[in-house]
Amino acid sequence: MSIDKFVDISRENGHYFANRDGSTYLPIGLNLCFYRNSENVPEETVLETYRRWFTNFAANGGNFVRIWLGVPFFDIMPDKLGEFSEKNLSHIRFIIELAEKLNIKLKFTFEHFRRVEEAGRDAELFPGAANFNKPIYAGIASNIREYLKSPECREYYLLKARKMAEAGFGDSPAVIAWELWNEINCIGGIDIIREWSDFMIAELKKIFPKQMILQNLGSFSGPMGYLWYDYLASVKDNAFMQAHRYLDPAGHLDICHGPLDISSADAIRELRDRRQNVPAILAEVGATEANHSSASHYYALDSRGTLLHDALFAPFFAGSAGCGQFWHWDYMYIERHDLYWHFKRFANALEGVDPVKEDFKPFHTASRRLRIYGLRGKSMILLWCRDKENTYEKELDRCQPPQSVTGEIVNSEDAKECICYFPWEDTHATAKIDHGWAILPEFKRSLVVKLLK
Repeated sequence: MSIDKFVDISRENGHYFANRDGSTYLPIGLNLCFYRNSENVPEETVLETYRRWFTNFAANGGNFVRIWLGVPFFDIMPDKLGEFSEKNLSHIRFIIELAEKLNIKLKFTFEHFRRVEEAGRDAELFPGAANFNKPIYAGIASNIREYLKSPECREYYLLKARKMAEAGFGDSPAVIAWELWNEINCIGGIDIIREWSDFMIAELKKIFPKQMILQNLGSFSGPMGYLWYDYLASVKDNAFMQAHRYLDPAGHLDICHGPLDISSADAIRELRDRRQNVPAILAEVGATEANHSSASHYYALDSRGTLLHDALFAPFFAGSAGCGQFWHWDYMYIERHDLYWHFKRFANALEGVDPVKEDFKPFHTASRRLRIYGLRGKSMILLWCRDKENTYEKELDRCQPPQSVTGEIVNSEDAKECICYFPWEDTHATAKIDHGWAILPEFKRSLVVKLLK
């Protein structure tokens, strides 16, 4: 893949992405949205940390990163309305140039704040993270509803976008999408959000005509989730569908209680059910304590990355355009255990596979021991077989190593050859086909099966 190619939705198969020359683009993505507590460390430290994150990610097959532009390090209008920070503009330019060098594509999230008042409890709940208050607007809006309605506030939002366009960010093929707002359903009801979103998507399409524009919602986990994602499917000119979903033991929807592969795959099916012929992406996925009160205790225990593995593979094999894009990327989990190698294993599992040309149709089934997520294509059938017995409670809480899976078979569907990939060992094996059944080799945790017609 050359970095001089812009990315859009495939014209051959709208469920996937393609470069403008028609070649398939399969996003292997990760959230690297901000450096926590960036205000209190030297600029060089933040830049070098991003260089390390991007370099490690790219070296392991990663090619798609999400960045929040409303955080202090990237906010180009940080202190006074109408006045720009050239320093912060240079930080964004650094990220783009780094992405161009490493063949990484970017999705920029314009804003994320939830109130215009001074920081309150959020500052206590999320220390060193992104500030969810923007008091810079308090002089022209007394609350977030007024902010969304205010023509003056809308103009400042667009002023920032135009400044980035003038800086040439709209001309970089490294930037493939501009996201209006992180979890915009957290700041208002559908009535006011719809009007603001429709207006901003139309305006940003004028400012960034070469790139995709889209809206973003919070975790698909509560009783309003279905209504909100119905709304997302109706947003005019929203480029593609995306969702956030976490393993949350207190989630109102039982599906969020896990396992993570089941909840992740379900999120993709919900998106595809709502809007056909556009890509579906699990844009944030991870694990939390009850009601997102903190990062999951599993992270400290999961040194092998079982959670990350499930979140990468399940969405794609449920019909997503790419892998699930994990949150908690830094010292909380991925960086903590140096888990970048999982992205390489995902890339290796799909080496030589073109989902556009295959025109994959997702399906799922099960045996007594396995959950099987499948993609039926023109020349092959791909299966991801997940061991039901390998649970987080057993492996992480109780420190019980995964047991080997033996003697499993899958329907070969008249395939001529069966090749298996072991993502935990990074090895391949050929499976025997006997009377319409592929006899799977012994494996642990999961196995990728390619049935060639």
